[in-house]
Amino acid sequence: MIIDFAEWISMKDWRSDKKGAALLASPAKSFASTVLDKLWKRVTRGGNLVDLDDEARHQLRITAKKLRYAAEFFSPLCMGKAETKRHKRFITAMEGLQDQLGSLNDLATAPDMLSKLALSGVPAAGDLVSAADKGTLLNATAEADDTFVDAKRFWR
Repeated sequence: MIIDFAEWISMKDWRSDKKGAALLASPAKSFASTVLDKLWKRVTRGGNLVDLDDEARHQLRITAKKLRYAAEFFSPLCMGKAETKRHKRFITAMEGLQDQLGSLNDLATAPDMLSKLALSGVPAAGDLVSAADKGTLLNATAEADDTFVDAKRFWR
């Protein structure tokens, strides 16, 4: 996202068109809020995480990562005491959600990885892809998602 943003700033003719001129005149915090709101909505409208398939959860994980990077990038715009506290809670909730989504992704990709490495027949390999682990991880991910949704958006 940061590379795309830098390219957009340096190469696009955003300053010369009407929309770009309006954007240039608007406060940076307003722009940041718009970007963060869009990403937040994409993460929170993912639906019930337990019902999503592995690929949909992986896509959600990617979007959550973009939101976290954007939240960290724009954090200097929110320097008030209350905003700083909310930012810290928000990032902590994001980290928890990302960790759980990452664990689920690891579980989903493990069988293919073991197969590619010709390790599927190793006795301990079955422990890496246990269905019981998936249920536990799904519950933990749902809890992390609830914590994330309940975290106040620091930019608002």
